[in-house]
Amino acid sequence: MMNISIRFLLLFFLFSTSVVISQNYRDKVIYETVYPSFQKARMDTEYYQKAKEAILGLEAQYGYETDLKLTLLEYSYRHKDITFFKEQLEILVEKYGYTISFMKGGELYYDAIFTGELSSWFKPMYLKKHFIWLEHNFDKQFDQRKLYDMELKSQAVHSFASKIMEIKSLDSFQIEAVNAKLNEFKFSNSTTLYGICRKFDFFPSVKNFAVIHSFYNMGLYQNLEIKENIERTWLLFEPYIKKAYLKNDIDYGEYRNYDAFCIKHFGFQKYGLITKESLPLFLRNKDYDEFSAIPIENAFFAEKMKREFGWK
Repeated sequence: MMNISIRFLLLFFLFSTSVVISQNYRDKVIYETVYPSFQKARMDTEYYQKAKEAILGLEAQYGYETDLKLTLLEYSYRHKDITFFKEQLEILVEKYGYTISFMKGGELYYDAIFTGELSSWFKPMYLKKHFIWLEHNFDKQFDQRKLYDMELKSQAVHSFASKIMEIKSLDSFQIEAVNAKLNEFKFSNSTTLYGICRKFDFFPSVKNFAVIHSFYNMGLYQNLEIKENIERTWLLFEPYIKKAYLKNDIDYGEYRNYDAFCIKHFGFQKYGLITKESLPLFLRNKDYDEFSAIPIENAFFAEKMKREFGWK
């Protein structure tokens, strides 16, 4: 299972937008308009339309926003914007490998497309469009499966480790040994993701790789959470993250989360993306009260990266 601090941190930085000190235009729209609108779009049509318009505006400059459209699908169906829902799902199947094999079953429209009111449309559309995607992306199928299995493997091992930790007779040395083995497993498990980065020469996302309905970059975050793993993990993945970010295939969330975990482990950040006000409570240290801002390891490096990435 995902560590609760990772879950909280990712959700916090996904939707926390009130105090942000460095973004480019695309990041700004995503974090200050799209994500806050998503929070309220479930019950409010006005916010659904606001998110939809913002995403379509981004697409005019940066190309199809696959990950944002996946979330928007839920709200399109909820608010009965069915024509738009169908258009987007067709694009996701044909162009981005939306595959029913990896659906979780909890999607709001799951029953509708399999057995409900949209099933007569969905089945022939899916068979036609999916084979078009396969024709051009056949080699990605095995990698899709590997990424999906990586998450399942992680969940199984974490569940087993949790059961071991419940044994009351364990002493501190045994607990430390279990944690050490678990940390090594997390790093080893991330080599699946790293192998795909090397194969395609970019950090995979639903925009540049394929939709697999799985939070497969959790293999990255699980290692950033571990002090002994964070630097060796970032050393492996950051060059590929950078390539994907500069091509607008991902937003700056990977860098922002790395800064947050650095603060947790070392008391400073590297890229200067976190303010005192935006820092989650569980990461705060009383020593930060003495500073006007969260310390940056190397201010010259941070400024150099901000210029390179267009962060303002």
